[in-house]
Amino acid sequence: MPTPHQNLLAGVNRRYRVLIPLTLILIWAWFLWRPSFGFHTKLPWDQSSNSNQTQSTPISWEGSKDIFDFPPIESEAIKSICDDVEWNSTLVFTCDNSYGGVGNIRNSVLNCVRYAISAGAGLVIPKIILRNSQNIVDLETGDRTTLDYIVSAPVLSSIETLPHRGRYTEPRDVSRPLSVVPESLVEGKSRDGSAALQNSDQWRQQFYQWLEQYATNNTKGPIIVHVGRLFLKYSVYSDGERFALEFGAIMNVRSDARELATTALHALIQAYSLPVNLTKNIMNDSFLGVHLRTEKDAMNAWGNPFWPFSTYKAIVAKYIEQIQDPSRPKPSVIYVASGDLNEVGKFAKDVMALNMTVATKDNLLTGKDKEDLEKLAWDQQALVDFLIMPVASDFAGLGISSFSWNIALRRHLFAKQKSFLHIDGPKMFEDEFSILYGGGKDKYPEYEACLWP
Repeated sequence: MPTPHQNLLAGVNRRYRVLIPLTLILIWAWFLWRPSFGFHTKLPWDQSSNSNQTQSTPISWEGSKDIFDFPPIESEAIKSICDDVEWNSTLVFTCDNSYGGVGNIRNSVLNCVRYAISAGAGLVIPKIILRNSQNIVDLETGDRTTLDYIVSAPVLSSIETLPHRGRYTEPRDVSRPLSVVPESLVEGKSRDGSAALQNSDQWRQQFYQWLEQYATNNTKGPIIVHVGRLFLKYSVYSDGERFALEFGAIMNVRSDARELATTALHALIQAYSLPVNLTKNIMNDSFLGVHLRTEKDAMNAWGNPFWPFSTYKAIVAKYIEQIQDPSRPKPSVIYVASGDLNEVGKFAKDVMALNMTVATKDNLLTGKDKEDLEKLAWDQQALVDFLIMPVASDFAGLGISSFSWNIALRRHLFAKQKSFLHIDGPKMFEDEFSILYGGGKDKYPEYEACLWP
């Protein structure tokens, strides 16, 4: 008996069965063999990851305009998953509903790619929804832009470039593609309470059963399926640990942000004479990274009496405890990630009594670099922090923030302490490199289960 997607293939015009794979191969090749997004398992100056020697020689920055431009990922785990998929050359996913900050968009797009792989579908390079530049609280403006707003991308494809948009049965409008929220097809709930996909084979079967209800057998072109927003809706370790740890490396931050991060990190090291260990991915005895997520949009979303860290005062009190904890690293400078310089100013005054100095990308970058930073949108500027934070000696963030979780999970790859989750708080995540504060009635186990490192 033919499978659902074999039935769908039967009526597709032969010339589209040749044209479509050629188009989609180019799209997939870009996703699966681009350099990594943000942070790799080896920094560019780490030439001997197996070495036990410790060096404190400063990095040679001559000619290093972009130290975050990593070589393309070679992942047998990713290739193995893709090799096992039965690909459907008539099926195309679009994924144009990702919004929010860097952490949200990154995870949403990665989930789009993973669901497309499960379906054996081609994927039009996703678009993202822009934040309102005049009001950062307004995330869902409906205004879309191309993915190179956040990541480096080639000339982008769009639905209009596909040879045919397909035909569909009533009662749907035949001029419009199908739409689906992938997790809505999953029966039951995952262990963390979300409808995350835990069995890709099972979801594929459920997807094709759903698709059979709408797609006709005499479709003249590709079957296009619009996918709804996917944030914390995929159990990332369901594919195995290696896949989970390497899959996030298919995305690469846009080059201008990488160059600004390189310049800012260089300035930080020079300004404070920080030691640099050339054989380590964590810069011991260098700086404390702090994610001061107290901007207006965060406090608007999280400011409720049930969350124990819904105020600047509560958050900073925990950060100061971490600074004073004798068991934690003792750097003398704090690099702060924040989109609100007034909040940074408050924090700098609060830690002055501890003989701590605060630095940000805004005061490390000067001249044309500062001008280039200010030309970037609010979320684009956060990419600079996203690249610098993972190398800090210690890191303090919030367990309700996907940005903080992204940083902590990437750093956790190098941690000896593998147990880290404390759902009840006040430390939601803790290892020797990072602490995330949270818990109480707002518990977010799905960050640990559904966020790609």
